[in-house]
Amino acid sequence: MTKLYHFLAALFAGTAIYVFVSLVCGRDGILATRQLLEQKRILSNRTEEIQKITNSLELEQIALRNDDDVIAAFARKLGFVHTGEKIVKISGKDSMNRFIFETGTPIVSETPKSIPEWVCKVTGILMALVVFLLLFICDYRESFQDERNERIQNIDDNEKKVASHEEYKKTYIGGIPVYDLPQV
Repeated sequence: MTKLYHFLAALFAGTAIYVFVSLVCGRDGILATRQLLEQKRILSNRTEEIQKITNSLELEQIALRNDDDVIAAFARKLGFVHTGEKIVKISGKDSMNRFIFETGTPIVSETPKSIPEWVCKVTGILMALVVFLLLFICDYRESFQDERNERIQNIDDNEKKVASHEEYKKTYIGGIPVYDLPQV
């Protein structure tokens, strides 16, 4: 019956370690979830920045479609002039201003770092084997200790039998009892 308990204890320990390792370091574990939440936060911030740029561009587009003054200012930035205007060039300054909208660097989502499932399973199996071997060794040591104590007990019993047999020889000689009575 104790071997069954040893087996069940080892099975429980292995399962507990497997669950713990999977829960903390596994593919869907706590560490992987934290990494995914951090990526989500970064992507959310970038989405907000891009939305601000989009809103700004949409306002600029509406203004370019409807407002003649904005169209004229934008044309001047591109180097166009209205009829009758005179151009004054300032040396050292680029006459063509380029419009470059910085949207940032692309963010690529990364696969969260985690321990593969097979490593979690092997860890659980190894723990079960270690616990089973430890319990087996402890059981073997106890049985060895019991056997040793039994041998010592048998030796003590044999010595008592021999001692009682010696006393029997002293009190009986040839089957006739001998009494040692004090002399008066």
